[in-house]
Amino acid sequence: MRSREGITWSIWDMGGQEEFHGFHYFMVPDLSDTGNPSLFLLVCSPYVLRDEGSPSKEKVKLPIEIRKELEYWLRFIASKSRRTISFKPKVIVVLTHSDKVDGLVARAQGSVTSLKEQFAELLDVWSEPIAVEGFSTQSASNVASVIEDNIVNLLKALPPVYEVCSNVRSALKGWMVRNPKSPMMNWKTFSDLCQQTNLPGLVKVTAEGSMVEARRKAVARSMHNSGDVIYFEDLDFLVVDLDWFCHQVMGHLIKLSGDRSKLVTATDPDGFTSRAYLENVLSDSLKSSHELGCGGSALDVTPQNLVHLMLRLELCFENTTTSHGVGNLFIPTILDIGQEAVSWSWSHSNQNSIYFGRRLQCADPEHTFIPRGLFCRLQVLCSHS
Repeated sequence: MRSREGITWSIWDMGGQEEFHGFHYFMVPDLSDTGNPSLFLLVCSPYVLRDEGSPSKEKVKLPIEIRKELEYWLRFIASKSRRTISFKPKVIVVLTHSDKVDGLVARAQGSVTSLKEQFAELLDVWSEPIAVEGFSTQSASNVASVIEDNIVNLLKALPPVYEVCSNVRSALKGWMVRNPKSPMMNWKTFSDLCQQTNLPGLVKVTAEGSMVEARRKAVARSMHNSGDVIYFEDLDFLVVDLDWFCHQVMGHLIKLSGDRSKLVTATDPDGFTSRAYLENVLSDSLKSSHELGCGGSALDVTPQNLVHLMLRLELCFENTTTSHGVGNLFIPTILDIGQEAVSWSWSHSNQNSIYFGRRLQCADPEHTFIPRGLFCRLQVLCSHS
């Protein structure tokens, strides 16, 4: 989007449905005091969701229900952040259906005020919730204006690398416009884009080619950390359309995980699936992408590319023993964990029980929790040890 200040900003829809919660841990970049300043919109419907996920227009959430929902997301953002003064993640609460529910802002104001105070050391929460209605351009403009004001304040404190990334981002945006069906690009294409920016540090001169290449990789890593692209140096490609990867690729796997009959026929009793089966599933996802007008030709995206990417993102791991078939894959993220967040208390079942192992708990349980995605990643990391 192009703002009145001449600033170009992008919005990523993370998908608030419970099925996507396991992926948020992987897709939301770690927010640290060294950079990655971010702004989050918590878009909250006043209606209670039915079991199938659609809003019930007959049942409006109580203030305590709104608070519980907002607190979950604030704790999640805080769990991905380090304590910092310069780059506190900014959070704006947006309430939908303001034309359908009377007193909507008043219903949520008390929760927003108390949560702002509760998370003051970790997050910068906008003091007032913003109510919008779907068919009002004016209410949407109000949200855009608040977003822009916050972005302008963020930009004032950014380190120099962000200005460089901004120039590369503009070149990348132009490339995506010219290649609308290419959600991925190879490294050479990205390197050529850096050359086209004409920035002194990124333009290759024969005598300093290796230094320039290192700077280009540093820019790609920074854009990876800020959520603009997915990049790993040992892979010769980048994902430049994260919405495509989250919804067309991961969303396809999530839908599959909902059909247990397909998983049972494709996996062994312990949950491993063959690489060939996963590649077939991803191949179907790519076909769907083409039908919807996305999915790439410039790189000729293959299921093998996506499997390599999932392994590198630690969304799955490859079995190396004969017990489950060498080369078979385990994907913890698509399993039904059934927990919004881990906050249980530990208790002994009886006096004769003996327990051993390690106990995980948050150092700051008031503001943070252990996201469900951590255990998925922990399974992958433990498989490497």
